[in-house]
Amino acid sequence: MTGYRKYVALIVVLFAALVLLDYFRPKPVDWSQSYARKEKMPYGTYALYELLPSMFKGVEIVPVREPIYNQLQNAAMAGNYVFINKRFEADSLDINRLLDFVGSGNQVFIAAEQFTPYLSDTLHFKTDIQQSTHPDSTALIFTSQPQQNTFIYPPNNNTFYIKVKKQDGHVALGRNKAGQLNFMKVPFGRGYFYINTVPLAFTNYELISLKQSDYAATALSHLPVQPLYWDEYQKEGRLDDQSILRVIMRYESLKWAYYLALAAIVLFLLFKTKRTQRVIPVLEKPRNTTLEFVQVIGNLYFNNGNPGNIADKNIAYFMEYLRLHYHVSTSTWDEELRERIVAKSGADATLVAEVFDLMQSIRQSKAISDQTLLLLNIKLEDFYRQTSLRPTANL
Repeated sequence: MTGYRKYVALIVVLFAALVLLDYFRPKPVDWSQSYARKEKMPYGTYALYELLPSMFKGVEIVPVREPIYNQLQNAAMAGNYVFINKRFEADSLDINRLLDFVGSGNQVFIAAEQFTPYLSDTLHFKTDIQQSTHPDSTALIFTSQPQQNTFIYPPNNNTFYIKVKKQDGHVALGRNKAGQLNFMKVPFGRGYFYINTVPLAFTNYELISLKQSDYAATALSHLPVQPLYWDEYQKEGRLDDQSILRVIMRYESLKWAYYLALAAIVLFLLFKTKRTQRVIPVLEKPRNTTLEFVQVIGNLYFNNGNPGNIADKNIAYFMEYLRLHYHVSTSTWDEELRERIVAKSGADATLVAEVFDLMQSIRQSKAISDQTLLLLNIKLEDFYRQTSLRPTANL
């Protein structure tokens, strides 16, 4: 028992050391493109979201964790709706509600490299990848500003550009040095869509590490100072959809079943650390297999098709029974033996006479039939039933 506890303690210590080592070791940089407002990784948008109150002074900044259709169910919602993602995803219902939102005099700002066809087909544009990745050709400028400052990013960060399929009031707001459009304003109804294909320019890495925060500030300055709705749904989903146990925690019965299962596992581990006694096997009582043995032997003789042999065994057993229980000599089957059997056993005299006459006939015959064997068995059974003592097995 002591040795067993030593092994358990050693495993616990090693596991704790592994946890501490993993906790204190330097964390590798996560370069995944999350665009989430709470992420401080290079491609999160924590820095930009913290700067929004200074860009839109005196108005409300609202993070949105609902689909576009659900969020815009409120007809009183007005202002700027901002999306910054690698790919702008929305179904036809979302896009129709978004078009109604812009058509009623609001603004939607979308920075993404690719767009859902429901929106791009409606606004008559598509995005493509620039073949040349030379820094000079991928540098960004604002054509809408009198002083055209140049913003230089890593070439692979801004290789997408816009192709306008049909001019319908599209206004160019920004291009790269190669002259390809990457930022535009599209009128729709009484409002505007702002389409940008450089979402990485709005991330922490570009704003802090490359010190290029002016690009994001300039791009968002095209929006009027109104309440701003910052989309987080396309990055993180609904607010209550983050936990892998969300379905269990949503229902009271499942939650308590989960807690009960955890408690049972803990109790099981605690009690299993103690020495468990070896299971004591259940010993069955000795069985008297004499009857089964006799039945097997009887079936063997019967299946061999020799009823005479079986009859001889029955007669021999009957004689032994008489000698054992009534203490008579069975060497001579005379009238005196029959009278003594009747007197000692209490059996019917006629039955005793029939039994002895039938046994005498069988002894004198060379072969007997199955019917004769059956008759002998019936007579012997009648004799045993009439006597006070009955054998434990029948042949």
